[in-house]
Amino acid sequence: MNPSEYIIDTGTMIERYLFMNRISKSSLGKKINRTGISVLRYTENVSIQTGILLDICHALQHNFFQDIADRLPSEFSVSKTPTDSKQLPAWEIEMAQLKERIKILEAEKAVLLDVLKK
Repeated sequence: MNPSEYIIDTGTMIERYLFMNRISKSSLGKKINRTGISVLRYTENVSIQTGILLDICHALQHNFFQDIADRLPSEFSVSKTPTDSKQLPAWEIEMAQLKERIKILEAEKAVLLDVLKK
């Protein structure tokens, strides 16, 4: 498949967020020390520099990077930063354990289906 088929339109993502949260482009512009016209251009483009997107994330206290990550296929790998599990909230530890359990169950299911086919 052609990589252009995978375009994630960050401009539309930002525009939609601003609209849904009733935030003006000029208001966002003030928060990130840019003009409302600059913000308008960000919403009109399909891509944005990560540094600018990071500024917007901080200004709006919204993680657009996670929104982008959620649109990628779940089978894509991710880099995990080593962390002490004692520092993680219990729900995050449980979520990670459940995800691993799902992977195991899916593998077991595939094996069983393969055996049944024979």
